Amino acid sequence: MSKLENNIFAKISLSIISLIITLFIVEVGLKTVGHFYNMKFQAEYIPAKEGPDYIRDEMYESYTFKESSKDVILSIGDSFTNAGNVESKYSYPHQLFNIFIDNKRPTTVLNMGLCEDSTFGVNKRLKDYLSKSTNTDKKPTKVLILIGAADNFERFQKEAITEVKPWYSVSSHSWYKSLSIYKVIRHIKYHYIQKELTSNITEASLVNTNELQVILSEYKKLKDNIHNSTKVSLNEIVSNLPIGFTNYCNNLHIDFNTEYELLHSLNVYMSKILASQFKHDEALKWLLDLASFKPLKFWGGEFDDAYFRIVQTFQFQSEYSASEILKSLDSMVANSPKISELTHFNEFYTLVKENEKVMKQTNINRQQAWKEIISLSKEYNFELYMLNYPSNYVSANSMIKKVSEENNIPLIDLNLYFNELIGQSKRDVYLEDDDHLTPLGYKLMAQEIHRAIQRNELKDL
Repeated sequence: MSKLENNIFAKISLSIISLIITLFIVEVGLKTVGHFYNMKFQAEYIPAKEGPDYIRDEMYESYTFKESSKDVILSIGDSFTNAGNVESKYSYPHQLFNIFIDNKRPTTVLNMGLCEDSTFGVNKRLKDYLSKSTNTDKKPTKVLILIGAADNFERFQKEAITEVKPWYSVSSHSWYKSLSIYKVIRHIKYHYIQKELTSNITEASLVNTNELQVILSEYKKLKDNIHNSTKVSLNEIVSNLPIGFTNYCNNLHIDFNTEYELLHSLNVYMSKILASQFKHDEALKWLLDLASFKPLKFWGGEFDDAYFRIVQTFQFQSEYSASEILKSLDSMVANSPKISELTHFNEFYTLVKENEKVMKQTNINRQQAWKEIISLSKEYNFELYMLNYPSNYVSANSMIKKVSEENNIPLIDLNLYFNELIGQSKRDVYLEDDDHLTPLGYKLMAQEIHRAIQRNELKDL
């Protein structure tokens, strides 16, 4: 080996050794600082981007600390808990878990959210979980429940068998994640993520308005092509669609194998945008448009997401009278008599025609379900917290408040909290639609829940 080569090798070796020594000194220094600032409660779970095969509605999530937690908070409910419109790191249970990290209080948080679930479904799932769970680490000390908006949607399926889902333990044991250097980088990274959540929020409504025009144009074009049996390239239509729609479909793992699947997704996305702008009347108009265009698919279950939205949107809108909606439904029956035999059609028809009677029976069923949930809290010795909806689900929120007051159960008033926020800004800064929050909305929801828990704990001292 030549003298030059020896010099280069020596310099490289010296640089590597110097780098290792420097990193070692930095690590020791950070460990020392971390000791004084009590960083020992660093959580096991480091949020990572979810893979395409990770489907949120097919499992529950457990956020845990390396050290055992005396407090276990079980969050159970529907879309607001599941937060399937965003990555799990933005859901309120995970955001709540992060708050406990920052407060140096080891707390396990469980996410048992299930999209489109009902009060009846939560009652069954909670009862099933408590009676069958053998894992003491997941025995809840507190249970947070936000439910009720989909009770009319579920009223024909109250006796359905509870589906058992596997737990996905969101924790990490990689050696490098215990290094203080990694933790510092992580905190810097999530500082900028938080900054991103709150940036450009004033542009949200403008973006949605522009998206809506494009989506509506492509929706009408696709309808015409289907009606006239024109050969159309789905890829061509998809390429014209805004990035917001593409991201929405990717997050929910929605694929377009047929023109009908794309038509359905366009309609649902339109209703989401309109709902976020309080335009429920217009959202109902386009949902009825899809139902009239393909009634057998709409009421037969192929357009299930659109069906769920029409049930929800009907409860918010005020422009169309029951007689007007029934006239549209009767016209669908005249053109497609078979839909009169379908459960979804009969369910919605009854909801519109006999709304007062349906709501009365729904409330009776709700109260019975809540009575059983409260009994579970006493039997299994956990603190029960009731949450109401950030969106104005008047019927569900009224029942939640009634049960809370009659049984002296703490109520976390998210409806009041978010209405005050919306009064100072725009609705779509916080709510993506009636059933989902934005990432910023979930974070603020978690903060309000944490404050309410703290207030309640101080009151009990």
